[in-house]
Amino acid sequence: MADLTEPVESMKPAILSPGLRRGLQWVIGLGVLSVSAVALFAASAMVWNGFILLCGIAIAAFGMLYALAAGEAAGRSMREKAERFKEPGAAGLALEALETLEDPVLVTDRRGAVRWGNAAYRDLAARFSSTGQAQTLPALERIWAASGDGAIYRLARAARQGDVARERLPDLPGVDGQTRYCLEARPSGQEHISWRLMPVFDETSAAGSVPTADWSDQSPVGLFALSAKAELVAANATLRDWLDLAPEDPLPALSDILPKDTVRALEGSRGDEGVCRFDVRLSGRDGIETDAVIALSWDPAKKGGARGVMYGLSATGTPAGVAQAISGATGGRAGRTLDDMFAAAPFGVARLSGSDPATAVIEDANSAMVQMSGGKAKSGAVFANLFDWSGGRNAADVFENAARKGEPAEAVLKTDPPVDIRLVFAPARGGKRAAYMIDVTHWKELEQQLSQGNKMQAVGQLAGGVAHDFNNLLTAIRLNVDELLGRHPVGDPSYGELQVINQTVARAAGLVKKLLAFSRKQTFRMEALDVADVLSDFTVLLRQILEETVKLEIVHGRDVPPIRADKGQLETAIMNLAANARDAMRESGGGTLTIRTSAVTADEVLAAGAPDVEPGEWVQIEVIDEGTGMDEATQQKIFEPFFTTKAVGQGTGLGLATVYGIVKQSGGFLFVDSELGKGSTFRIFLPAHASAEDAAPETVDKPKGEAKPADLAGKGRILLVEDESAVRTIAAKTLAKRGYDVVEAGDGEEALDILADDEDGFDLLVSDVVMPGLDGPGLLEKAAEYLADTRVIFISGYAEEQFSDTLSRDRDISFLPKPFTLTQLAERVKAVLSGDMQNAA
Repeated sequence: MADLTEPVESMKPAILSPGLRRGLQWVIGLGVLSVSAVALFAASAMVWNGFILLCGIAIAAFGMLYALAAGEAAGRSMREKAERFKEPGAAGLALEALETLEDPVLVTDRRGAVRWGNAAYRDLAARFSSTGQAQTLPALERIWAASGDGAIYRLARAARQGDVARERLPDLPGVDGQTRYCLEARPSGQEHISWRLMPVFDETSAAGSVPTADWSDQSPVGLFALSAKAELVAANATLRDWLDLAPEDPLPALSDILPKDTVRALEGSRGDEGVCRFDVRLSGRDGIETDAVIALSWDPAKKGGARGVMYGLSATGTPAGVAQAISGATGGRAGRTLDDMFAAAPFGVARLSGSDPATAVIEDANSAMVQMSGGKAKSGAVFANLFDWSGGRNAADVFENAARKGEPAEAVLKTDPPVDIRLVFAPARGGKRAAYMIDVTHWKELEQQLSQGNKMQAVGQLAGGVAHDFNNLLTAIRLNVDELLGRHPVGDPSYGELQVINQTVARAAGLVKKLLAFSRKQTFRMEALDVADVLSDFTVLLRQILEETVKLEIVHGRDVPPIRADKGQLETAIMNLAANARDAMRESGGGTLTIRTSAVTADEVLAAGAPDVEPGEWVQIEVIDEGTGMDEATQQKIFEPFFTTKAVGQGTGLGLATVYGIVKQSGGFLFVDSELGKGSTFRIFLPAHASAEDAAPETVDKPKGEAKPADLAGKGRILLVEDESAVRTIAAKTLAKRGYDVVEAGDGEEALDILADDEDGFDLLVSDVVMPGLDGPGLLEKAAEYLADTRVIFISGYAEEQFSDTLSRDRDISFLPKPFTLTQLAERVKAVLSGDMQNAA
């Protein structure tokens, strides 16, 4: 076997002995000096040709002297190199180390001629059958002669150019054991190339030298490639396993495994510099959706595709949901690491690079925070830039309370639409901290609704109380004016002024009635109604309030169930909505007013925004106009009392408040959808009522033009219960003048005592509804044994809901709302005592 030292000895030049070399140097040196002296001192006796010849001889001698000296130096250098190469501490040790190396090593010259091979290479060559018993080492081309892929040629060319190159060689056929190699070519000095064969195993070698060819397939993260059209064209075995795909299965479209908005984001990143990071939801094995992260790098030339890595935030890099699915399939236990919980948290979590949130940068954010921030919570983004600091908000104050004091703070994310969040920071550790965000937008909306509801309730209670007191005062005024009109008939100078007072009282009574409707303290006579019949009866009156430029269309739905409501109040609500629609369309030059009825489900009512919807059938009444519409700010206020967009003197601001109160007191909901320039749609939802026993009673229509009784005098004992002394006094006086025996009581307790002590009984009880202490319904219940044959008339400025239920159940009770006239009181008393309940209703 050839040895690497042999070519070194063969390349030694022929060198003269040191003594002979030194003698020649002295002779040539003396000759140069002699010739130079002759040429210098005898120049005058010689012609110029002789002088030039002597100079030439001197120069030639000097050149020979220099050649001898250079040869001496070169010989000495080669001897020194040879001695060093033979020293065991330098090249000898290097050769010994290469000789014992497990990897085959070969040294060739730049033309490929073999100079030396270590024991591992010689063993490989001996085991390769095609080499036979050759005395010289075979070159690499002879061992891999059948491969023909040009790998050795390419490596040799790279080494000759001074580069270190490495390629995978084809498998050696017919050789047991390690049959796959990676060949490395490395230049060695100016004349030699060293070759190293590194075995390729099924897994990464223990030394970590060379990974296998399928290292990408077995990597713990998913690797994939996208085409220029953002189509999935390649994926490693790990990603295929997450997607539950066999090696032969075609790759799915990105939209099949990722949400569409994520796919659009991936496509939109084309052209971005560097690596783009995306938090995604992967639809993996068994259809389980799980959080994952994609790192994507596009071709900078924008002509090719992209290469990507997909991984989870768990300790192993596997998306949590996929890991659990795989674990469940193999019967293992699926654990959750802190990273799993970080990724799957239902609230936003971000890791910050510093302890001061005002200057910190986001290192990582979970999927919830990325979605909450509209995709702005990316790695490298400034944390404070996620928030909207307009409207008087101050970053220093927010972060001071949340980070330094450990108190939750409220902030607004810079998204469209803005998102209200509750911000909490974990204590700083190692100069870093974590931020937690909870979306409280829905909570804020509920708080606003609750605040608005409380405000409306407070206003309603105030309006109801004021309305009750006003009705008592108006009743006293009207009754006294009626008394005066009896003394000052038509033609009297005071008659006109008294009528003006009555007209003013009537207008005030109308406003009070609207306040009562808003405060939901009207007296309702609830009955089963067919909405289609109500609208049909109401159409003639409805057309009268509309203008010629407004076209009315009524569309009845199919199979609309009946409702339980007060017919008069329902008509009032629709009338007010129609009047508002008329005014809105007047500004836009007219249009069509559509009233549509339909049957809906409880889910549809809930979807419209109604809270706590009772299950069952519901009825929807839509009032649709083509008017000017409203903006969002106006829609938030239209149901408040005294709010109006009309000019001064053209509206009271109680129309829609009245509708709201009527609908709510009927157990329903009222919503509005409007857009500027496109009109408005008011939707009334009322619960269906299908009970047969509460069906609307048969009524007998009053003959039109029926004459009211001219004689209002009568006989009978009347117990008048009224806490307002002014009303009680004038009412008792009026009834006494008409022949009735009237007994007065200031409240319910006094009336109960009178009934208990009276032996003769009363023919009629006229009682106020709301009184301090025992009210009207309470008196009716406690004095039931004394009022067995006594007819009842209730009077009130308003009545609570419990009285409305009593009035609806007992059809024999008559109700007279305040303010009323003396004539109305006398007519109602005579009708009830005579048993004419039609005129008493």
